[in-house]
Amino acid sequence: MNDKTEINQNAGLGSHGNTFIAEQYNGLSVADATHMALSMFREYYPQLREELLSDLRKMLEEKLKNIPSENIVPPSPRIAVPTLQNASITEDIEIRELYAQLLANSMNETMKDGIHPAFVEIIKQLSPDEAKILRYMSSNTIIPTITLRCVNKKEEGYDVVKNFSNVGELAKCEYPFEVGKYFDNLIRLGLLKNAMLASLTNKALYEPLKEHRYLESQINTITHRVHPFNKPKFEESYISITDFGKSFCEICLCTTETITLGFTPNP
Repeated sequence: MNDKTEINQNAGLGSHGNTFIAEQYNGLSVADATHMALSMFREYYPQLREELLSDLRKMLEEKLKNIPSENIVPPSPRIAVPTLQNASITEDIEIRELYAQLLANSMNETMKDGIHPAFVEIIKQLSPDEAKILRYMSSNTIIPTITLRCVNKKEEGYDVVKNFSNVGELAKCEYPFEVGKYFDNLIRLGLLKNAMLASLTNKALYEPLKEHRYLESQINTITHRVHPFNKPKFEESYISITDFGKSFCEICLCTTETITLGFTPNP
């Protein structure tokens, strides 16, 4: 390990009554930085899923190799400890990848100040499919959505399918038609926002959704009903990524550029 870097153990919190105070020296090697992070975690949580942490170690080392050695710094316990704790019990590789990227950037002098403490907890509350959607939306920041309603002649009725999008298929989700629930969670976490009272000016973007085979079956069911609510109606809207969501993607998904695909909201 770099001779200038020391880890002092003072009495305090931790599984053995100790806590790490890391001097902020730059220029750690990949091996030293990885060892420091995992050693810090073992001091707090000695009983680990070694096979999962071994996988995480490999991910972390690969990500640290992309950081100039002069920019590698010791991790903050506030980020490293809960990140490694959560990663050590996470079976999904898609989610462990987020933890590894977060931890690597917490050890990057040029990136660490952009890390919000809530990012650790946010990753914990994501499904693998939601991580895939975020990865897709990090470069496609606005996506069209439609809601299919079942109405009567007075346009009164109720929603049958809310916030439908083909992003689940585009992002190669395991359950592509659960996007409505995924959107709800990502909006709850502050990563996405729903423009329910606005639509995109380019109406051609909605046509693939309205003609989608999934909605065709729903429309067929509606039109064959015998009660008054037998008229399908589409309501256009869109989902976009928030500034907080962009920051999360930049830190946890290793995106280098965020692109808006020329969609113009139509209030």
